[in-house]
Amino acid sequence: MKKLLLLAAIAGFTYACNDNSKSSTTTDSAAAMPAADTAAAAKQALKDGVMTMKDGKMMIVKNGAWAAMDAPVTCTNGRKVDVNGEVSKGDKKRKLEEGMMIDKDGQIMDKDGKLMDTSGWD
Repeated sequence: MKKLLLLAAIAGFTYACNDNSKSSTTTDSAAAMPAADTAAAAKQALKDGVMTMKDGKMMIVKNGAWAAMDAPVTCTNGRKVDVNGEVSKGDKKRKLEEGMMIDKDGQIMDKDGKLMDTSGWD
């Protein structure tokens, strides 16, 4: 009897989790926007202070556009980003590779935009 009850509970849970009905009426906002609005939204998505290594140069977002870094930047968590792409905090150093990014808070992301583990830097 316990096995039958457990089996029924598992079946019910599986059915509830696999409900494929789409009751949400949200649409993809990028698909609904005209081309000009999409470009404006992409530009707006760039947050000031984001830095990246692009073509061997450090670039930073200023006023929603990419610009070459002309001076070192210190992030809010104490990390220092140099114009050559070297990120340091205390005695720990790391060189950003092509496509890697760091935001103004010091969060480092790989070229795919995934946060990197920097737990040893604190």
